[in-house]
Amino acid sequence: MELEEGQSNLLEFKKENVKELTQMLKCLNFRDYGVIYLYDRGLKITVDDGSCQQANAYLDSAIFSTFVSRDEGIRIKFPLKTLTECLNMSEGTENSVKMTYSGFYEPLGVLLEENEGLILRAKIHTMVPEQELDFEFKDKDVIVTCMLKTQLIKDIFKDFDGSSKILIMKFNSKGVDFITKGDIGRIVVHIPTKSLQMETMKCEEDKVEFTYRLSFIQRMNPVFAIAEKVVFRVDDRGVLCSQFTITHGENCSYLEFLTVPDEDH
Repeated sequence: MELEEGQSNLLEFKKENVKELTQMLKCLNFRDYGVIYLYDRGLKITVDDGSCQQANAYLDSAIFSTFVSRDEGIRIKFPLKTLTECLNMSEGTENSVKMTYSGFYEPLGVLLEENEGLILRAKIHTMVPEQELDFEFKDKDVIVTCMLKTQLIKDIFKDFDGSSKILIMKFNSKGVDFITKGDIGRIVVHIPTKSLQMETMKCEEDKVEFTYRLSFIQRMNPVFAIAEKVVFRVDDRGVLCSQFTITHGENCSYLEFLTVPDEDH
């Protein structure tokens, strides 16, 4: 982790509660690699599954005890599962992690510490990422906004019929329906607008209905364990943006899943 004289890290941060960072990375762990994007006020970690789904973790600098980013244009491709396994070796709430990156093709430096001293020191190889996939999800094209507390919906998502290949999401002014079609038939779960679990429902059309692959939707299940709220937004193409709010004391971070509709069903 030491730097040669005159060398500066492009990225340095320290997170006091390594468990919080580990939990967020586990929610992105459906592909082997992720990409870190550096900004002066935080960082974004992106995972793509072709042009079908993209997950983004937005980590504000306020959730770190120290955060320095010296080049806002840097992108770092790294083995996501390797980093997650590394951090998972030290999940105590009093344990901290420090990470550094000094430039292209240089490794990510990882230093895990506990109150009594060093736990783990590692270097994780990095690569130059491919061109970023842009789903072109724009606020002006959104036709549905539905904000829900996760207390109820996490059980709904967990109990979807696993034999169904699809999930139909139907929105209107009266609420939202989640529909599966599996071996035991058609199952509809309805959450009315007046439900205490629903905070916002805005639907620009009389009815908005799109179909998604259930396997893509179920990738969100681990997020419900750490998030307080979820906002579902749908644009006029049917692209579903699911944004989860995760609190860190007085600060927040966000996990976002962009999922394209399944046009085969």
